[in-house]
Amino acid sequence: MSTSITIKNVRLAYMHLIEPRAAADGAEPKYSVTMIIPKSDKAMVDLVRGAMVAAREARWGAKPPAGLRSPLRDGDEKDADNNFLRGEEFRNAWFVNVASKKPVDAKIMMGGKIVNCPHEHLVSGYYGTVFANFYGYEAAGNRGVSAGLNGVIITKRGEPLGRRLDWEDAASGAEDFGGAGSTSGGMEDFGAPAGDQIPF
Repeated sequence: MSTSITIKNVRLAYMHLIEPRAAADGAEPKYSVTMIIPKSDKAMVDLVRGAMVAAREARWGAKPPAGLRSPLRDGDEKDADNNFLRGEEFRNAWFVNVASKKPVDAKIMMGGKIVNCPHEHLVSGYYGTVFANFYGYEAAGNRGVSAGLNGVIITKRGEPLGRRLDWEDAASGAEDFGGAGSTSGGMEDFGAPAGDQIPF
């Protein structure tokens, strides 16, 4: 089994592909994304586990040390009060954080061609295929397997994750200011979003 794999059509969360972000104060900023893999997708889960084993054996051989940290995390994990630690999008799923110190390619299909992904389509909640490389590490007293990010291709729209604003509700009862080019609700219609023309 190879340590470099292609994980297809997983939901993407916490996307930081435009600018690197530090996971904690004092940590090195990295480009990163979290893959959410349904537990029912046995093929992709087994693929990830196989790459993890290959990375473990490449680093420590057939007899690895105990207590290695795993990059494959349970989205259904709960705290001491029996509350889920993560949002609804992680239910019945595993998740893996993948990161790179260097910028990575992000692609998308537009007009029948694979092109560089416009920033407006790097949306947490969309689906994509991730190119990742698993490796063993020892740092600051910790040992385990981690995942490096080599590239992403956006494959399908999904419900965006994170804070969303309800403009229709907020504008209820507001004055219509009218003006040139105004249409519904006094707001100018700038035409269909470019995203609606992507052949997903």
